[in-house]
Amino acid sequence: MLVACAALAAACTSTTSTSRTLSVEVYEDKVHGAWQATMFANFSGLELQGIWLEEPGLGDSIELLTPAQWSTDDDTHVEYVDLHILEEFGLAPTYEQVRDEWVLHLNNDIWVATRVARDLMDEGVVPPATGSAELNPDGVWSMDAQLETELFGLISPGLPREARKRAIFFARVSNSGLAVDVSAFYAHLYAEAFLESDLDWLLDRALAEEPLGSEVSEIVADVRRWHRESPDNWRVTREQIRQNHDVDPEWWGSRVNFAVTVMALLYGEGDLLETINIAGLAGWDADNNMTTSAGLLGVIIGFEELPEPIKSSTDIYFNEDLTGDLPAFDSVSNIARRTVRIGEQVMFDAGGRRRADLYELPVSPTDG
Repeated sequence: MLVACAALAAACTSTTSTSRTLSVEVYEDKVHGAWQATMFANFSGLELQGIWLEEPGLGDSIELLTPAQWSTDDDTHVEYVDLHILEEFGLAPTYEQVRDEWVLHLNNDIWVATRVARDLMDEGVVPPATGSAELNPDGVWSMDAQLETELFGLISPGLPREARKRAIFFARVSNSGLAVDVSAFYAHLYAEAFLESDLDWLLDRALAEEPLGSEVSEIVADVRRWHRESPDNWRVTREQIRQNHDVDPEWWGSRVNFAVTVMALLYGEGDLLETINIAGLAGWDADNNMTTSAGLLGVIIGFEELPEPIKSSTDIYFNEDLTGDLPAFDSVSNIARRTVRIGEQVMFDAGGRRRADLYELPVSPTDG
C-alpha cells in the first residue's frame, strides 16, 4: 500500500529549487484520511486506557469499534475547538482569544493538565501561564498537549516550521514540559508526510530540527535502536520502554507514551491496522498513542486508500460539549474541508499559491 501511495505522491508532487507542488485533490484526500483514521483509533482505544502497564495486552489485535457516531474526547475535541479559533480569529490568535473560546466551548471530557488550564481560565489566568510549571505542575510531565496538536501539521503541508510554531503556541496553553516538544515533533511529522511516505525519512527530518541534547531525540534514538535489535518482536522493545522511559508519576506521562507511539509506527511498517493494534496492546494511555500514529498514517495513505473498517466507518461527529454556540453535530468530511481551508491560508501566508488544481509550496528552510 505504501508503495502505491509513494507512487501517487510522486505523480502529484514535484520539487524544484524554488517551489514544490501538491495536488489540491491529494491534499484534501490526505486531510480527510487523517481525520477519519484519528476518529476511528481514538474511539477504539477509549476502553484500553490505563489497563496494561506492567505487561502489554495479550494476543495480536484489539477489538476495532465502529459506532454510529464519534463523540467528544480530548484527543479530537480540543483540536476541533482550536480549528474554530483559527476560523474566527485568523492564523495568529492571541492567548486572550484562545482563553475566551476555551471558556465558551471546552468544558467537558478534558483531563489532567488541560483540565487545570481550563479551570485556571475561570480564575482569570491567561495562557501560557495556564500551562506554567508554577500554576499547572502536572503539565511538566503529562502528555496532554502532544495528543491535542496534530491539527497544526495538517494545516501546514510541506511547511514543518509553520507546523511547529503553531503546535508550540497551543501546547503551552496546558503544558510546559516535554509534551510541548513532542507536540512540535508530531506536527513536523504530519506536515512532511503530505510529500513523503518513508517513516525513517520523516523521523530524520523532524529530528534534524531538534536542538542538541533534545530529550525527544534521545527517546527516538532509543526506540529505533531497540527496534533494530528486535525487529520482529515489539514486546521486547515495549519492555525496554517500560524499564527506561516509564518514569513519570502516572500512566498518562509524556515520555512513555511518546516512546510507544514511535514504537507502534516502526513495528507497524505502514500498515494502519497493525499500527493501531500495537499501539493499543502496548498499553499506558493507549487511545492517545493509537490516535496520533493512525492520524500520521492517514496522511500518508489518504482517505480513498484507508483499509476497512476505517474507510466506511461513520462520518458523524457528535459535539456533546454544548456549553457554547458550536453545533451539536458535524461530520468528519466537513471538519476535513474546514481544515483544508485553513491549510490554504497557511500555505498562502507562507508564500505559496494555488494554480488551477495544484498548490505551489515555498521551499521549507529545512529542504536541501
